[in-house]
Amino acid sequence: MTAEKTIFFTLADEYARSNFRCFLAEMDLRSEEHGYYLCFRPLDVRIDSPARYACKYVLVPVAQVKSSASARELSDLIIERLAPELSLLRQSD
Repeated sequence: MTAEKTIFFTLADEYARSNFRCFLAEMDLRSEEHGYYLCFRPLDVRIDSPARYACKYVLVPVAQVKSSASARELSDLIIERLAPELSLLRQSD
């Protein structure tokens, strides 16, 4: 994993944990044109809960990943993209 990807992964994971009680489980590059697929999963799900398999995929453009990693903070565009999606994930708990 590149330093840039590591920085972004950490930023997105911390944001998800502190604001939505979920974590970033995977971050895979689909293509340079499409961007990264981020897979989020809820924290603290009981083993017998139907939400134990819940996940939410969000596509983030490569340019936004690079700019957030460079600034060492998530851009407003990324937060605007993540917040509604992660809110839906928490409702499935």
